[in-house]
Amino acid sequence: MKKHILLLLSLWLTAMMAVADNRFAGVQALIDRRVPWLKDKVSLELMPQTDETEIFILSTQGGKLLIKATGESVACMALNHYLEDYCHRSMSHMGDNLGPVARLPEISSSVTRRIDLPVRYALNYCTFNYSMSFYQWEDWEHELDWMALHGVNLMLMPVGMEKVWQNTLRKFGVTDLQIRNFIPGPGYTAWWLMGNLEGWGGPVSQNFIDGQAQMARRLLERMEELGIRPVMQGFYGMVSRSIRDRHADAVIPQGMWGFFERPDILKPTGKLFDDMADVYYHEIKKLYGGNLNYFGGDLFHEGGLTGTLNVADCGLAVQKAMERHFPGSTWVLQGWSGNPKPELLAKLNREKVLVVDLFGENAEVWEQTQAYGDTPFVWCVVSNFGEQCGMYGKLQRIALQIDKVRHSPYKARLKGVGIMPEGINNNPVVYDLVLHAPMTDRRINVEEWLRSYITYRYGAFNEDIYAAWLIFLQTIYASVPEKYGLPESVFCARPGTKVVNTSSWGVRARYYDMDFFKEGVRRFMKARTVFAESETYTCDMFDLLRQVQSDKGNRAYDDMIAAIEAKDVARFEHTSKRFLHLLLRQDTLLAQSKHFTLARWLGQAARFGKTEADRALALKNAKMQLTFWGPDWNPNTTVHDYAAKEWAGMLKTLYYEEWNMFVDVWRQRIRGIEMIEPDYYGYQIAWSKQPVNYTPVKLNEVQMDALVAAILH
Repeated sequence: MKKHILLLLSLWLTAMMAVADNRFAGVQALIDRRVPWLKDKVSLELMPQTDETEIFILSTQGGKLLIKATGESVACMALNHYLEDYCHRSMSHMGDNLGPVARLPEISSSVTRRIDLPVRYALNYCTFNYSMSFYQWEDWEHELDWMALHGVNLMLMPVGMEKVWQNTLRKFGVTDLQIRNFIPGPGYTAWWLMGNLEGWGGPVSQNFIDGQAQMARRLLERMEELGIRPVMQGFYGMVSRSIRDRHADAVIPQGMWGFFERPDILKPTGKLFDDMADVYYHEIKKLYGGNLNYFGGDLFHEGGLTGTLNVADCGLAVQKAMERHFPGSTWVLQGWSGNPKPELLAKLNREKVLVVDLFGENAEVWEQTQAYGDTPFVWCVVSNFGEQCGMYGKLQRIALQIDKVRHSPYKARLKGVGIMPEGINNNPVVYDLVLHAPMTDRRINVEEWLRSYITYRYGAFNEDIYAAWLIFLQTIYASVPEKYGLPESVFCARPGTKVVNTSSWGVRARYYDMDFFKEGVRRFMKARTVFAESETYTCDMFDLLRQVQSDKGNRAYDDMIAAIEAKDVARFEHTSKRFLHLLLRQDTLLAQSKHFTLARWLGQAARFGKTEADRALALKNAKMQLTFWGPDWNPNTTVHDYAAKEWAGMLKTLYYEEWNMFVDVWRQRIRGIEMIEPDYYGYQIAWSKQPVNYTPVKLNEVQMDALVAAILH
């Protein structure tokens, strides 16, 4: 009998080890990809989970790291905790610090973490275009590995929806030509899925549609391995305007978004809505499987017309269709610009709704709406618009607000935290801070946390860097209540005598002491020799110098305009020359870093797609998005320069030429000669249609030192 019990116990243990090995195969593969020096030095053990609380336990034994965890996501968090706190290593969108350590650091006593925020959410629809329009598989691998290490376990995943829509619309008599005119180009899918536009940047090829579907399947497989659940695009009634031709009574035209005519929506209470929803979800299952639990999709996003619709009935119809095909699924709604409205939520099963509260660092909408009328929600930050270059993030306020919501009367409805930047290749400190919050139930002391951050970001603690970051906390990363976006660069603005912003909703005014900030940069630069080989230090160095130079450009612009207003010819010649000099100097500076170049973005586009035509369309989309955005018939479009970039190559070939036109015109006007206003809009359209002729200036060490000295003077 005893032998039988021992045999059964042995078999059970073997089975449990096999389950753990299978569950953690993706985590082990991540280790092999990112930190191969830990290969065969990490043991992963599955722990039982009894409620929503996830747990990991870290220890070292016999020269190996032992991770006990309740699942894949928390196992990745455990690995990241060890890398950051013990190895002083890290991964980011702005450089990696993942080199091998001399010897495996030991953990003196085991570390246990209880993660009581079950949702760690990531990504904005816009991120998929401002940052990821032309991602190849290696880019996605890096992205998903970063997400996993930082604990993200719920991520928006709208890739591959073109195929779903093509298959769906074909069954309702829509022609392939009409479908191609509905699907947008690769740089504009976000605004299509949000119901803001259709067809812009297209038409796309069948190769593109099929390629996106293949990529989606690959992404979903990898996400499952890493414990990241996808938020797929649900059916909320958006349809091609061509449906009007066949079913005029079944649709509600949605009016305009900016200068784009929006797609229509089907009346969610009509039969055609249910019929199309059934086909749509059938196609999702056929293409991407049935193991999907979260679906996004927002009615009346940033406008839209309800007409005579009962909004509560609309919401109920959307949720019922979702539930019909994916029982138990959750509808993920964006808490943005007044949505979701109480009427939309009125008839919904709130337990199967999750609101992602986008603007948490700036507004307390979760509190004003009483947790969206007692609906589960995730506290998130936006922090970046249009992937513009700029250092920004309300670090103290982020820590304060997360603590506030966790201890508020609505804490029972708080499901987690998340990051939803429109562009993610910037400000890694912001994303790290938000995603570190689930690791503790206390308010984060930002000053103390920065000690840890700079240590794992750069590989070692340094007093000069820490002193610099404390200054940045008071300046560029200050929590100024009335400011909600980065300080825009006037270099990238459409030229004029009254430039107050680069993008329609931005601002160029500085909310910090520029001289004090520059002092911080000088302090940061004292560590340059020590960290000369550090990719992360070097990346941040270029970003800081770029910001100082941008600040100088801001002042130089004001001086130039003052000369115009005073009609002082000599002063104008001096100030305009200085402004253009600073702009070109910015181009030269950023040409020394791979992270701030037009060539990187255009290079991605040039490799995107299987055919020459696909790559040409990708390049066209890449340039359009950066400049006039769209449409191409109205110079006053509200989104021109919304995605402007302070990048080498773009500064010299586009912005310098625009500002040079401005200076040439005012050189005459200030002397009393009438001149026609330059066609900046037309220049941007022309720029987007032709190859960029640009040779970057490369500096040697002596020249680089001289440039740094000039910037910090």
